[in-house]
Amino acid sequence: MDSRLSHFIQQALDYETVSGTSLIMTIFGDSLAHRGGGISLASLIELVAGFGFGERFVRTSVFRLAKNDWLSSERIGRLSFYRVTDSSVHRFRQAEARIYGIGQRDWDGLWDLVLLSSVELEAKAQLRKELEWLGCAGIAPNLMAYPGLDQGKLRQLLLDLDMAEQVVVFQARTPDLSLGVAPPLPRMVSVNWPLEDISQRYHEFLALYRPLLPLLEDGAGLDPAQAFQLRTLLIYHYRRVLLKDPNLPIGLLPAGWPGAAAQTLCANIYNLLYRAADEHLWATGRTAEGPLPPAGPAFYRRFGGLRQ
Repeated sequence: MDSRLSHFIQQALDYETVSGTSLIMTIFGDSLAHRGGGISLASLIELVAGFGFGERFVRTSVFRLAKNDWLSSERIGRLSFYRVTDSSVHRFRQAEARIYGIGQRDWDGLWDLVLLSSVELEAKAQLRKELEWLGCAGIAPNLMAYPGLDQGKLRQLLLDLDMAEQVVVFQARTPDLSLGVAPPLPRMVSVNWPLEDISQRYHEFLALYRPLLPLLEDGAGLDPAQAFQLRTLLIYHYRRVLLKDPNLPIGLLPAGWPGAAAQTLCANIYNLLYRAADEHLWATGRTAEGPLPPAGPAFYRRFGGLRQ
C-alpha cells in the first residue's frame, strides 16, 4: 500500500465526523446500485472495515436505513443480505443524476412558484422537505420558488404524496420595468438560498482533494483496497456538498462560483480510481447468488462517460 495514500485516507476521515448511514448510502449508491443493488452483511462489514469502522457501526447503520425504507433485509440460513428497496430506487437515481452529471443547465427565465396555503397542516412539513430536495426555497409564507423546476419531478412528487388537489403551481417571469437598474435577483437569491455556506463547503472540498490528484497521476499502480476507500470518500464528501446545492442557473450564482471546479476535480479523480476500486469491490462483495454481477451500462456514463 502507498503510505502517502494511507495518510490521505486518514486525513479525509478526520475532515469531519463520518455519518454511518451516509457512508453506507454512498457505498450502495456509488458501488452497488448498478450491480444488482444487494450485498451480504458480512461483505459490507468487510468493506467498511477498511475505513476503520467495526461491525457494530455497520449493523447500526443498516438498521436505520432499513427502518427508513432505504434498504430491505433477507436472511438465508445464518447469513443476512441487504439490498435497495423498490421504493428507494428512484431516489437513488435522482441523486445519481445530480452527483455524476456534468455541465450547467439552461434556464428560460421562468420561475416556478408553489403555493402551499391549501395543503393540510400535517402534510405541509413533508412537502416543504421534498421541495427543498428539488432545490426550492421559501420566499414568502406558504410560497416556495425555484428557477426552472423540473416539471416531471414536481408532477411525480405531487402524485407520490397524493397532493395533486392541494397544491397550486404558478409560473412567473421578472419583467423589465425600465427602472434603470437590473432586477435585484442576486440579492433575492442570496437571501433565500444558503449560497455562502455551500460555496465555503465547495472550497473546503477542493482544498481537501486537490492534493490527491497528483498522487494518483504519479502513482505506478493503485492498491485496489485503497482505491475503493478513496473513491467512496471522494463521493461521500462531494455528495454531502452537492445535494445541498440547489443547482441554480449560472446567471443567478455569485461570480467565481466553485461548483464547476469541484465537479471537474471529482470527475478527474473518479476516472483515476474507479477501475482499481471495482477490483476490490468484486473480490470482496458477495450476494445470495454469489459474486457481485458486473456493472450495467449506465455506470460507465457517469461524468459524461468514464475513460475505459
